[in-house]
Amino acid sequence: MDTGINTKYQSTAAIVEQVLKQVLSVVVPGISVASLCSYADSLVTAYTHSVHRKEADIERGASYPTTVSVNNIIQNCSPSPSEDTLLQEGDVVKVEVGAHIDGYVASAAHTVVATNFPGAVVEDQRADAISAAYYGSEVAARMVRPGQSPRNLVKALGLVAAGFGCTVAEDTFTCQLDRFVVSGPNTFANRFNPDVPAPDFTFETGEMYTIDCTMSTGSGIARASTIDPAVYQRDVNHQYALKLRTSRALFSEVCKRYSVFPFLMRDIVDANQSLRAGVSECVKSQLLVPFAVTMDKKAGSVVAQFKLTVLCHYSGPIRITRALPMPSNIRSTTVVPESSEIGQILALDCGQVKLPDLPRLKTSIQQPVPTTLQQQQPLPSSAMDTS
Repeated sequence: MDTGINTKYQSTAAIVEQVLKQVLSVVVPGISVASLCSYADSLVTAYTHSVHRKEADIERGASYPTTVSVNNIIQNCSPSPSEDTLLQEGDVVKVEVGAHIDGYVASAAHTVVATNFPGAVVEDQRADAISAAYYGSEVAARMVRPGQSPRNLVKALGLVAAGFGCTVAEDTFTCQLDRFVVSGPNTFANRFNPDVPAPDFTFETGEMYTIDCTMSTGSGIARASTIDPAVYQRDVNHQYALKLRTSRALFSEVCKRYSVFPFLMRDIVDANQSLRAGVSECVKSQLLVPFAVTMDKKAGSVVAQFKLTVLCHYSGPIRITRALPMPSNIRSTTVVPESSEIGQILALDCGQVKLPDLPRLKTSIQQPVPTTLQQQQPLPSSAMDTS
């Protein structure tokens, strides 16, 4: 890989890791979900503009808006203030962060339990879901090696899920990356579907992938939630002559502000409410694609997510984003035997790219704080560590 490209991937991965750590540090009861998303997006913008400053004209920022999906919500949740909620004690919280510099993408996700009692051990179905997602991501990372088949990766994820009494969530993917591409031709679903042909290729040296390992204690079947989509993306391969003036004005603004990466629609329409009327025609004409906020169809289920970016190297898989440890208070009663097929995969080597130190931000970004009674209590000590 070209040295300049490698440096940009490393910087982007370091940013994703730092933002994820800072956001996870304030995931406690009483925190607003919308405020966590806004905080993370502000950090991504600030950090991506703090590096590679000699290349002032390159595009940089979020490769995907930060999402915070709680309990049985599977993905794509960045709520508006009108649909915002506060985290409750014991909520399972999935935080996903994505960034890019000059089109070179890194993304990661992590799951924790929101609690004011970080020493309290979690052993119920929340522990099963989090453990399944964590070990699934570790297994998948080790299988992105030259000559390995994605079919075997999908099979292994199914074995991990079943071992913890879980299922792989629908509409979650291993996505091939390229410059300004977040879902390349070798992208495939992580959930086995007998009605869909299995991916018929093998991983090759030099390919980059993001692996979204999302597990559910329920059916894993995704249905649309009542939360309105907030994340949209241009379909740059589709053309249509919009009829409404407001639709043309909206789409023009989108094209001026965003290239190929997903974005938050409210960042545009909140500044000019008249443009909101143009969203419907842009969606119906397929110029803009909304990302539905999905949830497991089974009530009371728990969904957990771990996501990473990995390079298929000739010597084996190399992580671009660094793996954060599984929360220490998560104790599933299920153990992965070392002699099992999954245990043997976990024993394989998986490298890690060295990540650079990031410059200190010149302008501090205010952390969100818990509301109501939570404001009168100090955050747990673990919530103040952003190292």
